[in-house]
Amino acid sequence: MTCSMKPVPDQASKPEQQLQLLVESVKDYAIFLLDAEGRVVTWNQGAQRIKGYTFDEVRGRHFSIFYPREDIEKGKPDYELKVAAQEGRLEDEGWRLRKDGSRFWANVVITALKDENGVLLGFGKVTRDISQRKWAMEANFEKLFRSSPNPILLSSLDDARFIEVNEAFCELLGYTREELIGQSSIALGVWPYAEERTHIVAELKAGRPVRGEPCEMRSKSGDRRNVEVSADIIEFRENSCLFATLLDTSESRRLEAVVEELSTPVLQAQEGLLVVPLIGRVDGPRATQLRNQLLNAVHTQRARAVVIDLTGVPKIERETADGLIRAVEAVQLLGAKVILAGISAVIADTLVAIGARFNRIKTTADLQSALEEAKNLLGEESHIR
Repeated sequence: MTCSMKPVPDQASKPEQQLQLLVESVKDYAIFLLDAEGRVVTWNQGAQRIKGYTFDEVRGRHFSIFYPREDIEKGKPDYELKVAAQEGRLEDEGWRLRKDGSRFWANVVITALKDENGVLLGFGKVTRDISQRKWAMEANFEKLFRSSPNPILLSSLDDARFIEVNEAFCELLGYTREELIGQSSIALGVWPYAEERTHIVAELKAGRPVRGEPCEMRSKSGDRRNVEVSADIIEFRENSCLFATLLDTSESRRLEAVVEELSTPVLQAQEGLLVVPLIGRVDGPRATQLRNQLLNAVHTQRARAVVIDLTGVPKIERETADGLIRAVEAVQLLGAKVILAGISAVIADTLVAIGARFNRIKTTADLQSALEEAKNLLGEESHIR
């Protein structure tokens, strides 16, 4: 009795053959190999469906044919192979080209293939067309963009032309959307200090984040608006763009100025006499504010005597004390007499320590005494006149 034996398949090669069949039959992914120079050496059905080339059309050609011209000019294909070779893998999203020249948004993974000695043999490349996902994201982005209560602008990166603005941005600056789209924000004067935008773009190009950058913008009517700008560079419709969200701080700045003015009031007690009642801590900025407000008040109101009441100030630092004395001297240069009232032992010690000279500055124990002294000074001047 004879029997025929079928040859037993090589079990070691069976999984590899199955894997090859799987790769060749996959249609949703372009899976192919490149040699070490980046030339195409294999091709699957998914690659043909996504990119539009047959294997005969693409065999031996450099994979840069799948990249837009702007990416080729930047050297992106070679850069991606270099990174993949060094790090073993690279993943990227961006525009790629089909055979007919149309673009699609792709997720790309490049894997370096090396032998047991680490010698580079080539690269494996997997590309997936995710255009629909990108379009869905852009649709959601547009909804969020338009409905945001915060002013948002999208402009071209280098020439500052408005690509899109939302309603809140139009309300902030008083323009209609039609008046802005396609126009240069610099030419319109939206950025009164163009160097502020230049600085933001430079920071972003250098890879540094821009968050809460204080800037000024000019409205259509010419009013200045204080804003804090948070910005990023994004890809929109195949171009690098400036995406910026604004926070209008004009009102808070105005309120801060009012609070500062109220915290250092300059009061007119009578014609020719100003009183400055200081309460709380006097730091460097507040001492500077005091000097500016006081000099302005002395000049505009033609004051001849000024009483600075320090009763409510527990202490001052030496640097601040020096600023206070400079303010007193500046007032004296404008021709007004100065009286310091309510100086505590701690403040007196600080003033002496900085070498303050009191031969030209009168001091009193309290505000009432200072007011009487000031009235006497004004009376003497009137008598002399």
